[in-house]
Amino acid sequence: MLDLKLEETGERERLKQYIISHLNESGWREDLKKQCVEFIQNKGVEKVTLEDMISDIAPKGRAAIPEKLKVEVFNRLRTFAEKQGMEH
Repeated sequence: MLDLKLEETGERERLKQYIISHLNESGWREDLKKQCVEFIQNKGVEKVTLEDMISDIAPKGRAAIPEKLKVEVFNRLRTFAEKQGMEH
């Protein structure tokens, strides 16, 4: 239900843009790119698979998302749900 409301109202796209903007500002995307390049260099371009990169780098990327951003997105989602009458 929340997913549908986010899509219908355009809030999903606004949240997505907010997250992208903050990840860019924090240097998160640049750090992730560096990790990808290092992974390829260490393993060898001929030996790297996308699956290997994802399994190695994705957990690190998720862990590196700023806590402040996670809290802000959660709070925005909660506020949105309350305004839509979806409280608990």
